[in-house]
Amino acid sequence: MRQVLNDIEAGKLAEELKRRGIAPEQRVRVVVESIEDNGLPITAINAAGGAFDWLRDEPDLYSDADLAERYRA
Repeated sequence: MRQVLNDIEAGKLAEELKRRGIAPEQRVRVVVESIEDNGLPITAINAAGGAFDWLRDEPDLYSDADLAERYRA
């Protein structure tokens, strides 16, 4: 059986499954995707996470002088 549940509050998930006739012992596959905007751009989230901190110690290999063609935004 495949059912897609959209926009369910986390605290009401068990209630919604019961309402749809899915028994508590039934095994289900759950994919969680938060639909609320946290207000931060992805670059800020990455910077705050620290996964790219190691790049601080890496040398800058390229500069603007290495550009073959300059683009204006």
